[in-house]
Amino acid sequence: MKKGVLLILAIALTLMQLNAEQIEIGRSVYVLDENTQTAIFKRWWGGTEDDSKLIIPASVDYEGVTYKVVTIGEDAINQNLVVENIIISDGVTKIERGAFYNCPELKSITIPSSVSEIGSNAFKNCIELESIVLPEGLSSLGYRAFYNCVKLKSIDIPSSVARIESGVFHNCQQLSSITIPSTVSEIGEEVFFSCESLKTVNLNEGLLSIGKGAFLSCTALESIILPNSLKELAPHAFGSCTSLKSVKLPESLEVIPEAAFARCEALANIEFPESLYEIERFAFNGCKSLRKIVLPPKITRLAPGVFPGCTSLVEIVIPEGMTELGGGSFDGCTNLTDIYCYSEEPPLIYRAFDGISLEQVTAHVQVVKKYKKDSLWKAFGKLVPMQ
Repeated sequence: MKKGVLLILAIALTLMQLNAEQIEIGRSVYVLDENTQTAIFKRWWGGTEDDSKLIIPASVDYEGVTYKVVTIGEDAINQNLVVENIIISDGVTKIERGAFYNCPELKSITIPSSVSEIGSNAFKNCIELESIVLPEGLSSLGYRAFYNCVKLKSIDIPSSVARIESGVFHNCQQLSSITIPSTVSEIGEEVFFSCESLKTVNLNEGLLSIGKGAFLSCTALESIILPNSLKELAPHAFGSCTSLKSVKLPESLEVIPEAAFARCEALANIEFPESLYEIERFAFNGCKSLRKIVLPPKITRLAPGVFPGCTSLVEIVIPEGMTELGGGSFDGCTNLTDIYCYSEEPPLIYRAFDGISLEQVTAHVQVVKKYKKDSLWKAFGKLVPMQ
């Protein structure tokens, strides 16, 4: 069965090749399809000072037949060192992988409303590109499409896009704001990684997941409101957002993953939704401005190393039903003064408070007698009844 399918595909590919003809007009190469009378803009050889502007035509004529240009082919203009301005004529529907990759002088490009697909790495390393308008009707924005466009300052995501693929705006260092439309359900991995000027992010209802490292090292980002539709937040999603001061977590969120907000050094307050039942290790590692933590009621065991290095932390509230605080949970939280534990039975806290002088900490507990019998809890400076 598998061999049969492969044979059919091979035959189909051969027939397509027989019906396709590669021609050269001027310094442009096209692949013509006689059956559909369409053309792929395959390659351009411009390289002189006069080639700073390129217009990709809507059609080409060959032997009395007009062929509509529908695709800009893979690597068609990549690594061109002179082109500064490109105009794509209406009718083109697809920009293939790496089409404009590494065009270091490209400053502007006009994309028509007919384009529905931009392939992976299409504009990667276009280091002079400052702005681009993506057309409504665009449905696919490929992997690392604008990777390392370091001067790109603004871009609007059209409402026709449903998913932003991984790394699309990775290292767009001057991108300052972005609005994700409600049609986008998924933001892939490292989409805005190292967008160091990104200060404003608007996430709309409809977003279901944010990928690993999606906003990692967005050092100018100051606040974020996660929509109530959000179901999944991946590890390192907002790690090293060193200016992030406030985060609004939705009631739909059940897990905060590993290192999701690690090294968010300006984060002073975080309110956990009651839906939350797990916070993974290093989630708030090094959040040295965080002053108070109130753990939500569904968490019965805190993973190891969740809040280490939160050096401004003075107060922790532990819910009823908590059974264990993992090793290193609050390692190095050197300014801790008060713990409020609503669990009647003393939770296991082996090495949870390493690097802290426990004599300075007052533990407010439900049943003092039970806690005094626990060899770990009795090390606190004071054990007092809950008021």
